[in-house]
Amino acid sequence: MESDTADVNGLLFRGKLNLCDLAGSEKIHKSESMNSQHFNELKTINQSLSSLGKVITALAQGKKKDHIPYRDSKITRLLQDSLGGNTKTTLIAACNSKADSVSETISTLKFADRAKQIMVKVSANTVSAVDDALVIKLQKEV
Repeated sequence: MESDTADVNGLLFRGKLNLCDLAGSEKIHKSESMNSQHFNELKTINQSLSSLGKVITALAQGKKKDHIPYRDSKITRLLQDSLGGNTKTTLIAACNSKADSVSETISTLKFADRAKQIMVKVSANTVSAVDDALVIKLQKEV
């Protein structure tokens, strides 16, 4: 999203909106008969959620860790700005009140708690309207 007119200081405001629905951890039941495509899909979902958990843990530790493994998964790469960039991020954790889902609810709440510990200093994304016009002109030349 971008403002179409510059303010009195000649600045344009830019923003980015990411909406992501993370599937819950998918249980692979050995008793169920599933085809290889479904099995691979469940495996990929679990790997992506695991990678996302590693990134959130690394970001929550702050400067103690040098490397943040954004490239381990497509989802972490796509959400890189939302997780550790200059953004305000909101996480909504959906929990189930049934007794059968206690372990998944606890896991979800632990995940949300780790994500809550990420501290990012956010500032407004502004671009000079004059510089932006010059960049657009140069991009057209290229």
